[in-house]
Amino acid sequence: MPEGAMLGAEVMNLLESCPLAALIVNAAGFVTFANAEARALFGTADTLHGTGITDLLSGWPLDNPEGSSVLLTGRAGEARTCNIRVSPFPGSDEPFTVVWIERGGQETSAGLAAREANLRLRYVIEMLPQAVCVFDAKDRYVLWNQKYADLYADIAEYLMPGIPFEEILKISLAGGSIQEVVPDQDVWLSERMTKFRQPVSQEERQMKDGRWLRYDDRRTPDGGAIGMRIDISSLKQREEWLRQLFDANPMPMLLCDGDSLAILEANHAALQFYGYERSVLLAKAVFDMHAEGQGEEFAARLRDLDGDCEARTVWRQRTAQGREHHVLIYVRLLYDSGDRRLLLTIADVSDRVLAEAEANRLAHHDILTGLPNRMQFYKALDEALKPEASEGVVIVYCLDLDGFKPVNDTFGHAAGDEVLKLAAERLFSAAGGHLVARLGGDEFAILVKSDGQADIGLAERCISALNAPFRIKGLSISIGVSIGIAAASVVAGDRETLVQAADRALYRAKSAGRNTWRMAEDEIMPLVVTVR
Repeated sequence: MPEGAMLGAEVMNLLESCPLAALIVNAAGFVTFANAEARALFGTADTLHGTGITDLLSGWPLDNPEGSSVLLTGRAGEARTCNIRVSPFPGSDEPFTVVWIERGGQETSAGLAAREANLRLRYVIEMLPQAVCVFDAKDRYVLWNQKYADLYADIAEYLMPGIPFEEILKISLAGGSIQEVVPDQDVWLSERMTKFRQPVSQEERQMKDGRWLRYDDRRTPDGGAIGMRIDISSLKQREEWLRQLFDANPMPMLLCDGDSLAILEANHAALQFYGYERSVLLAKAVFDMHAEGQGEEFAARLRDLDGDCEARTVWRQRTAQGREHHVLIYVRLLYDSGDRRLLLTIADVSDRVLAEAEANRLAHHDILTGLPNRMQFYKALDEALKPEASEGVVIVYCLDLDGFKPVNDTFGHAAGDEVLKLAAERLFSAAGGHLVARLGGDEFAILVKSDGQADIGLAERCISALNAPFRIKGLSISIGVSIGIAAASVVAGDRETLVQAADRALYRAKSAGRNTWRMAEDEIMPLVVTVR
């Protein structure tokens, strides 16, 4: 294959139609290509391939590659002076040289350079991957590449240097061959020309066959314009797939500005979750739905974010209906043309939080009565006896129901359970806000923090509260309660000693006839007894 054939058919076509004689010479000094003008200049019909350049130009190599007058010898032996200029072959990795020859020596080197620049421009736009067209200051076509002609095959036959851009648009509209989706021809033509005449105009247009093109028109300093047409169909398809993934995602998702945190996009799941209309939600910032006191903290974390964030904090958010949800929020940091964006995915963990809270409650509360259980009572007692809790006296009331065993034996355990629940309610009411716990079976306890006085009225209220019979499925059931009371100072108190003292006081109350109370003897500390 001749070396010139490897230079590419597009370049060969450009050089073949060039008004200047052009030779391409390899590093060894042999001609690998000659265009029609060169063949005519040397009076030959062959390709000149393999001819030595010194056989054609007696003044080779040139004294001034930028432009020299050289005596040229034709095949018939005639000689003439020509303007000659050389340049590296554009875009080639091989050391080829282009020799430009102007007949007769009439044109200046500047004119020769202008023609070379024009050819180089043609070569450049042919090499571009996009469809490109060039216009003069009167919006007339000057140049366009083959990709542009292929893209607009419907009007390719009308394209010629000097035809106005608007005329081509009118031809396309009149023939009904325009590829764009055009609802109103007059409006479309007016808008298209208005945008085309702007210094910079960019827009996306959909074609009738479903393709998408991006128009990028820019004015040049001499008043002309360069237009670029880019097929963005694959990009639009990917955008549509991403849009569908975003909208169809069952998890609520929000896209927000990375600085202002204003919501830019919300998917369908987010609209359903928060209960707002799209326009209302898009007018908010992502922290507006947070519960009071959490919005500012959440916003500060987002603004300080320098990478993706895995959700670890459970936030409280409110919907349009005022319902509160517990959520985890996953954040992805994105950049859109240099702009900082945040993609938030919201996971509703309300059920999990409530389940954990209920599990925690059940671990510390009696299932039957709902009162704190033995473990919670002792935990509260330990906290009350800590020296740093504050000075004062801790008082423990131990209660045991009188006559409860016959209830189970006579009426059954279901009735017994109902009595325990009702008794717990009455004791809770009588305690006046103090901690009431069920220690197990029919044993209860009350914890009081005092300034050194035992409120004997509390014991009397508990006894009185259980005096009234319980109505269980039409039955009247009566029970009583015995109470033992013991106290210890915060500084010297010991949990086990205090509870054991209250237990011994309880046994003395039982021995005294039941349905009464007794104070612990001075084994712990004396109390000033008051009745309130």
